[in-house]
Amino acid sequence: METGTIVGLVIGIIVVLILVRTVFLGFIVVKEREAVIIERFGSYHDTFMAGVHWKIPYVDRTKPYRYQYFVTKPGTEYTVLEKGTTDRIKVTNEVIDFPSTSVITRDNASVLLDCILSYQITNPKQMIYSCNNLPLLLSKILQAFVRNMAAQLSIDQIIEESATLNAASGLMNEEVSKWGVKILFVKVQKVIAPGLDDVLGKQKDAQLRNAKIVIDARSHKQTAVIESEGQRDSMIRKQEGSTQEQISQARGRATSIINIATAEARSVKEIARALQKEGTNPVRYLLSLKYLDTMRAILNNPNTEVKYLPMETATVQIMKELGLNTFYAPNQNFK
Repeated sequence: METGTIVGLVIGIIVVLILVRTVFLGFIVVKEREAVIIERFGSYHDTFMAGVHWKIPYVDRTKPYRYQYFVTKPGTEYTVLEKGTTDRIKVTNEVIDFPSTSVITRDNASVLLDCILSYQITNPKQMIYSCNNLPLLLSKILQAFVRNMAAQLSIDQIIEESATLNAASGLMNEEVSKWGVKILFVKVQKVIAPGLDDVLGKQKDAQLRNAKIVIDARSHKQTAVIESEGQRDSMIRKQEGSTQEQISQARGRATSIINIATAEARSVKEIARALQKEGTNPVRYLLSLKYLDTMRAILNNPNTEVKYLPMETATVQIMKELGLNTFYAPNQNFK
């Protein structure tokens, strides 16, 4: 084989390999929830989303994205450095566990806040051309906002109402929206302070004591209410019983009076019937009985003096007691 033929064959093979490599470099596959920025001659050309795309080799190139930031290693308290370079921009929801941030509270207490941040890149082009090293930038902004908000709260408020610091997500979102980034949430995982365990223990004991006092007070109150209600019901029942007893006694007395009156009426009728048969005036007889009953009642009164007057001189003596002049006629009959 001649030398020229060999050289031509080699050149052909090289050209084929270059063409194959060129075609291979022209195809780019973008996964779901990823974005690739394409530059042509150093200027922005297009944004490739999920799918298969074609770019002109050696003319178009992907925009590299570099990052470097510190994170807390999951399950430990160690801080590690995350860094790298990629041309694939993730547009999914990202969560970063940043190292604990030292803050000073309103009452001058030093506290460490362990925060996590969730964000999403909504505009890859705006993000990659507006900022560099986005995670580090977000960590610095988070520290600034958390320190600013913690300075307005006391240590008790930070411990008991740590959700108040979650409002930093809204403030940060206003700040980073111009970079094509959206802050989803900021959460405080842990509050670390010197002697915090003792403080929380004492606070828990105080809460338990206060709860016991409240429960005891409510128990005493309920007991007093039950006792007072029982006494009230007892008094009502006693009063009702006394009223019923008085009503029964009154009814009994009324019934007795009615019975006595009925019996006397029957007796009067029987006596009147018997006296009429004998020719005696029953009215005078009954009046005599009433007279005797009245005299008996008068005689039984210790403060009453009774003088018996003969019927023959009763009229004269009464007139004398009244101060009238009297005289006696020997032949006068006073019967």
